[in-house]
Amino acid sequence: MYICERKTELKSKTMNSNKTYLAFNVDAVRDSKKENLHTLNLLGDWQKRYPNRYNFVNIDYINFIATHDDLVETTVKSDFFALMEKADNLMIVVSKETEADNVWLNWQISRAVNRYHLPVIVAFKGESVVTDETLKEYWDNLPQKIKKYIGRDSARMCYIPLTGTKVEKALGYFSVKTQTYPHDSTTIY
Repeated sequence: MYICERKTELKSKTMNSNKTYLAFNVDAVRDSKKENLHTLNLLGDWQKRYPNRYNFVNIDYINFIATHDDLVETTVKSDFFALMEKADNLMIVVSKETEADNVWLNWQISRAVNRYHLPVIVAFKGESVVTDETLKEYWDNLPQKIKKYIGRDSARMCYIPLTGTKVEKALGYFSVKTQTYPHDSTTIY
């Protein structure tokens, strides 16, 4: 009996019922030289291997967009809204290659925060620990909307390394449906 209860307890701790919208730069997904495609594939692999831990509502759509140049902008935006509406939080992967001025990336962040009030999880690729120094080091690569929200302290955001454990914990914890948000715009989790 004790073992069954223990297994159930452990299973419930690793269960993540939150749905995550992954903000991305559509053009960069096509550019495998910048390793954005590699990161997307990694996250997709995590979701396939551990569906109870990771639930990216738009990961298949990202792959679709990356292969179809002829999609009409309004259709894409409409699809993004439908996917964001299903999400409980927003995740952005930041690396040394992230283009801070990318229109699509900043548009997605703005809509997810302003329209759907999603908590934001910023994951730093290539880092095992995140500190205040990490924010300073990646400042030039942070999307403009993130910098704006930090300056105004107007969005609830947390910062984590892009590691399986940290991503799983953050995605499972911060959620619009449970109203669990990072403390402010510069919360390190």
